[in-house]
Parts: sequence; structure tokens; C-alpha cells
Amino acid sequence: MSHKYRQFILSFTLVAFSFLLSHCEKKQLPILGKVPEFQLKNQDNRVFSEKELQGKVWVANFIFTSCGMTCPMLTERMKSIQEQIQAIKLNDPNFPGRILSFSVDPERDTPEKLSQYIRDHGVDTQLWDFLTGPLDAVGKTVVDGFKISMGKVPTPIDKNNPLDTQLFEVVHGEHFVLVDQQGQIRGYYAVDGVGMRKLWNDFNYLIKKGHS
Repeated sequence: MSHKYRQFILSFTLVAFSFLLSHCEKKQLPILGKVPEFQLKNQDNRVFSEKELQGKVWVANFIFTSCGMTCPMLTERMKSIQEQIQAIKLNDPNFPGRILSFSVDPERDTPEKLSQYIRDHGVDTQLWDFLTGPLDAVGKTVVDGFKISMGKVPTPIDKNNPLDTQLFEVVHGEHFVLVDQQGQIRGYYAVDGVGMRKLWNDFNYLIKKGHS
């Protein structure tokens, strides 16, 4: 075997090994925490807990119904996940995929408001629940559990307008969160095209891993 041929074989082997290694590494999703126990109310005013999601792979996001721009966009992005799950369930009714949206303005987002928001946005409640509840319980779940920011910041007051009163703006994190069958957080995803594709790929990876 010539020296050049041996070099070629060695180079090819290293490239192939590097490819396989990087491919395997991409599939090793980290465990970033565990979803805490919670009991909140869904859009039907029914108590909903994390126990309902045992054995499911699910995606969570964080919105509020009076949000003018960002939250409708987040809901539409999540609808793309809903539509992909719906398509799969036509052939696999037992496909274990779910979606949750947590209100970060629970003092105003009653179950009735969540129900109206769902109707306005074409949400399939067989797959997707919206949750609200006492502020401290929601905060414990969202901030302490998911490590997603939420809160209120005061808006500036016009000192030249005696009728202007202190108002607050709701702020919150916009990443989607992927949770596995054991309630472990496996990823945080931006809602751009790259992030949504990665979320869907990782979502399916966890589904297939759970079936293996």
C-alpha cells in the first residue's frame, strides 16, 4: 500500500469519525432542570397539574392575552408545532406530543379570557392547554421552575398631565421550552426559523427515544 493511499484512508477515516461523533453529540440533549409540581387552572377552569403530562413530550411558552404584538406572534409560532402534531396524529393517534402556554399576567388572564384567546387563535385544546392561577403559584412555576423571567415594570408618568396615573407593562421571556417524558427540561429555543426547526427536531428525537 502506497504512502499516499495510506494517508488518504487515514484522512477519510478521520473525517468519517468526526462526522459520526458530531452527529451523535447533536443528539445528546442536556438535562437542564426539572419542571416543579404545580396545580393551576386551564381555559376550562379545570385544575391542571404536571402529572397530566407524564409520559408526554411537550413544549411550553409564556404569553398574556392583552399583549399586542409579541404574544400573538409567539402563539402563531406555537401553532406551527400544533399543526405538525395534528398531521402526525392522523396516522398515529397515540403520538405523545402536547403543548402548554402559561399566562404571565394571571391576575387579569382568567380562564374565560384564556378561552376567548384560544377561540381567536384557532387552538386545538385536545393538544394545547393555556394555564393561569394565583400570581405566586404561576411565578413559582415559571420563574423558579422554568427559569423564565416574568414581572411588571412601571411605565413612565407624564408629569405635565395631572390625569396620568401609574401603569405597568408586563415583561417576560420569549423562549420556548422542551420537556421530556420524565418532566425534565431538555432545551430552550429562540422562535426564529433556526430555533423552531431545532425545536421540532429535538421534539421528535425525544419521542423516538421514548419509544425505543
